[in-house]
Amino acid sequence: MATTGIWKIEKRLDHVIDYVTNPEKTFNDSSDYQELHNLSEYDSLSYNTEEECYVSGINCLPETAYKDMMDTKEIWKKKDGILGYHAFQSFKEGEVTADQAHLIGLKLAEEMWGDRFEVIVTTHINTNHIHNHFVINSVSFKDGKKYHDCHETYAQLRHISDSLCQEYGLSVVDKNKMKKGKINYDNYYKGYTLRNNYHRVAKADVDRAIGMAYSYKDFENILKKMGYEVINRYGKLSIRRDPFKKNIRIERSFGSDYSVEKIESRIETESSPRIPFIESCNPNNRIKSYKKAKNEKAHGIYGLYKYYCYILKVYPRHNPRKILSPALRVELNRMNEISKQTRLLVNNKIETAEQLLFYKENLNIEIDDLTCKKANLWKKFKRAKSEDDKISIRYEIDEITKKIYPKKEELKLCEDIEKRLDIVKENVKDFDEEKEKDKGEKKLK
Repeated sequence: MATTGIWKIEKRLDHVIDYVTNPEKTFNDSSDYQELHNLSEYDSLSYNTEEECYVSGINCLPETAYKDMMDTKEIWKKKDGILGYHAFQSFKEGEVTADQAHLIGLKLAEEMWGDRFEVIVTTHINTNHIHNHFVINSVSFKDGKKYHDCHETYAQLRHISDSLCQEYGLSVVDKNKMKKGKINYDNYYKGYTLRNNYHRVAKADVDRAIGMAYSYKDFENILKKMGYEVINRYGKLSIRRDPFKKNIRIERSFGSDYSVEKIESRIETESSPRIPFIESCNPNNRIKSYKKAKNEKAHGIYGLYKYYCYILKVYPRHNPRKILSPALRVELNRMNEISKQTRLLVNNKIETAEQLLFYKENLNIEIDDLTCKKANLWKKFKRAKSEDDKISIRYEIDEITKKIYPKKEELKLCEDIEKRLDIVKENVKDFDEEKEKDKGEKKLK
């Protein structure tokens, strides 16, 4: 089982680099070392590796790593404080070869730190337990920000390490056998992914693509149109979009429901309305269009309208942001619902409770009829053999779904109006009684 750890370097960064790159610990005089360079996985990674040693550099050269890291600190004027971090990954005795260990270490470092930091990755083979060492620069070469080591980032390190070990058929720490009182890093990892905007948006986009796709190939095409690079390596799906450099292994990050097999199954059973121009779902395009709309000047009649609004002081001078109280937000939502209910009654000329009941019954009949048609189409979809037939049937299903949603919303409005009828009648009765009481008091005067 692979164990991990990380601690800060506050004094001599060069001493730590010298220790982890020591040839006595990393040198391999056997021909097995060449196997690492023969692996197609290694060729695709293109790291700088010292000849005959398990020493590699990410975003730096192994022989000039210390100088590269110090140059980064000099550029961003951050030479004080924590100089770097020293992490390790140790494997179970006899379970892994040096080539495998080094390749896993490279993948771990690339996914964990490779998008922002310079990292040295070494594999020590001088003990019974083969293990990897990582030296990470504390300052990012990309933005000058310092690496923040905390429970969440360590949980991410453990999670990536365990996932890589499982991919290579290696054992991982059994969390059920750990002593009580230990920190639950799984909860920290879940919290990290929930708060990380890149992961959160990517998960929502994957779910949207699954719902809209007619097939797995169509699912990949939708993601590409949304601005994602799709990487399928050894049956494991990863995605990435600019400006981020880090790939997201979706099954590892989002759970077992996002394996290739589960995605294919979900495409068969889940559906959502297809968006005509899928490119508009690209998060980067959404940001650009928002900025453009925000800075764009109004012209024509609309521009004249905005000008008069400004003259009449409709717009506040400084546009202060007001945060509504929870009670006021509840009342605002209630007002919006009443507005929708009023529009429903007016548009359909409903004036009595009997007309409302009749309209509601018709809605139920139409929804049941559409739902039955949709169920029959899903059965037909599963029996269809050609891809063209499936696309045609899926299009019909989407069209029916578009018709069902607004009818369900209207049905909900009808039910809410029914609930309010008795309350309204009671309020009218109280108002009439109060009015009669006022008339009686006026006559006495």
